[in-house]
Amino acid sequence: MHSPLSIYSAALLLTTAPLSLGAQSNAERVLSGRHTPSHDYDLIHQRVEVRNFDWDSTAFDGRVTTTVVSLRPGLDSVILDMGRQLEVRSIVSTNGRRLQYSRPGDSLVVRLAAPVPFRDTVRFTVDYRGRITHGRGLYFFQEEPGRPQQVYSGGGTDGNPRWIPTYGPPHDKATWEVIATVPERFTVVSNGRLVSDRRGAGGVRTTHWRQDRPASTYLLSLVAAPLVKVSDLWREVSVDYYVYPRDSLLARPLFGATPEMMETFSRLTGVRYPWAKYAQTTAAEFIGGMENVSATTLVDWLPDARAYRDRPWYQHTLIPHELAHQWFGNLVTAQNWANYWLNEGFAQFMVGQYWGAKLGRQAEDDFYLDEYRQFVATDARKRMPLATYNSNNVYFKGALVLEMLKKQLGPERFWGAVNRYLTRHRYANATTDDLRQAVLQATGENLEWFWSQWIYRAGYPEFAVTAAYDSAAAEVTLTVRQTQPDTATADSAGFRFATPLVFRSPIAIRVGTPAGDVVARVVIDRREQTVRIGGVRAAPTMVVFDDSNAVLKTLAFEQPTAWIATQLARHHDLWNRSWAIGQLARRPGDVLAAAALGRAARGADYYLTRAEAAGALGGFPRERALPALQAAMGDTSAQVREAAVTALGAVGGGRAAELARRAWTTDPSYEVRAAALTALARVQPERSRKAVLAALSTPSYRDAIQNAAIAAVVQRPDSGLVAALERVAGQQPLPAIALGVLAARGDRYARAALERRMRDQRPWVRRWAREASERDGSGS
Repeated sequence: MHSPLSIYSAALLLTTAPLSLGAQSNAERVLSGRHTPSHDYDLIHQRVEVRNFDWDSTAFDGRVTTTVVSLRPGLDSVILDMGRQLEVRSIVSTNGRRLQYSRPGDSLVVRLAAPVPFRDTVRFTVDYRGRITHGRGLYFFQEEPGRPQQVYSGGGTDGNPRWIPTYGPPHDKATWEVIATVPERFTVVSNGRLVSDRRGAGGVRTTHWRQDRPASTYLLSLVAAPLVKVSDLWREVSVDYYVYPRDSLLARPLFGATPEMMETFSRLTGVRYPWAKYAQTTAAEFIGGMENVSATTLVDWLPDARAYRDRPWYQHTLIPHELAHQWFGNLVTAQNWANYWLNEGFAQFMVGQYWGAKLGRQAEDDFYLDEYRQFVATDARKRMPLATYNSNNVYFKGALVLEMLKKQLGPERFWGAVNRYLTRHRYANATTDDLRQAVLQATGENLEWFWSQWIYRAGYPEFAVTAAYDSAAAEVTLTVRQTQPDTATADSAGFRFATPLVFRSPIAIRVGTPAGDVVARVVIDRREQTVRIGGVRAAPTMVVFDDSNAVLKTLAFEQPTAWIATQLARHHDLWNRSWAIGQLARRPGDVLAAAALGRAARGADYYLTRAEAAGALGGFPRERALPALQAAMGDTSAQVREAAVTALGAVGGGRAAELARRAWTTDPSYEVRAAALTALARVQPERSRKAVLAALSTPSYRDAIQNAAIAAVVQRPDSGLVAALERVAGQQPLPAIALGVLAARGDRYARAALERRMRDQRPWVRRWAREASERDGSGS
């Protein structure tokens, strides 16, 4: 979803009293509810009618009938969020009386005919014309190769008020119906149950959907396009996949696991899927997915059969994430955007839970290890807490914090708390503290310390550890320091996000010995402390800090290579293995490190460990790395082969080039072939020219192979390669971007090619060329 920057931010500021922000902690700001704007009515129901879509002017006609209940005596006006690109034609009450209105900014103020008593109901209808600019709210697409004409909504957190007058913030839930009149070749998908679908005069059809259980209005949706429906069933609930006709055979392989996911999520949470149906609809140039209630919209990147070798993100992450939102975000919705992590963090967390339930613990760890890497990278760019307005890390950190909470409580108690949270707040809203209360009530545990450091404050512990063994005392002594700084600066209002100098961290430390392992459970709760582990009656063979990866962290822990190699070979946890690989990769001159990585690349029991080990060998001398990399090129996992061929490109040499060329020619995986081409172009740039030319016209999922070829052209262009680049400039935007980059460097052939494409008969090619020229400054 888009970041939660809303067109009703101004209204929010007007409805919250000024506070001395510098004197407040982030927890106090979030708990105060200052991010939930006041309003004096309860939105009950909206009837949305849209028609006369005009793709040339990106315009349409709309009529929205709104029902509200007064929350104060004498209510004389109703303020709705309504983008300024929507032009009101008239507003009438239920008895046909025209109502006065005003349009301050992105709002609509409707003056009621008479003051409305407390708890009375009022209804009025707004007729308007919408002209969408810059693709906000509604997105119009003309037909292009591989993409039919279509229109769809993008609710996000603030998109829907840009095409319908409504109440935008999430804390007031309502029911609604959507009635759309479109060209008769179109199919209309919206929320809830289908009421009617009728063809009319003039080559149009009118489709009526009704969402009869309350939800936040940012979850209202519309998709209209030439689509076919592929149907499934979960228990008695319809599960439908709407795709372009050309993609009909690709739908079930991609979406067919959805009923199984619904069953898994219902079983884990103890709350059955809560809506009338579940539809997944594909749309052009969509930003990932949007969890519209009962009717998710997804980007139209359907993998073909070969793409599944590469574990496409679409199936692995996007589908289960958006489905999980139907519980987390739709059934129970964050009260305001400062609590947005409850929606996105839970949805991302549930992806790992699905794969763990389906494929086992390592598949679960695999998912969270990727989340960890993305979290650390995001945190390095800007450090923010989970619960705060417009937090930048609600997905990755949210998932990881919930995984930590599950480890802290244990699975049975954790899911008991989740069930309490969902059932107590179903079809309503919740805050971060509501989740804490659910944990307290379900388990008896007051985890205020956990909430304080992981949710309301920023950062994570950065551990620096040293270890020493005393054979006489049969004791290992660890010195543990937390080195994370608290250096965040205050913003213009004097507010700053604090990072705790000390994180309370319950962990286990495993000491491996020839006589068996010794495991000590300790709580790290000081800036610096000493941990003594007794009963170690033989010299350690490994020392694993945070044995079950219970705490989100970074770890600096210098150890002998032999210890780290043993950890890589013996340990079950993927984070601890990955950490060991990273430590060994820093020792390219160490024969023991190379041998340990080679063994892991050949024979580790999980593909990710083999892939990471193979990738690390790319930094080692050729003679030490090549045997293991050659073996890894025969791995059954495409991810391992991709890592291995990438490493071959780094180590170089004739044998590496031979292996890369073989992979380019014969490997069934798109991603491996793309990586092989990149490696070949790196090792033998002149001799790879024929392969690059072939790759420019080789189709693959998400253009992986063509993109690798384009990158190779940009690295070593010549007039022949530039001409080949121009020949594929109508297939996707990247060739034009590459031409723009080369033109900006002074390549006259590229400049001429880009100028020719700006005169191309195909409008999308002209657009791509113009945008590339503007982006890289090569335009006149």
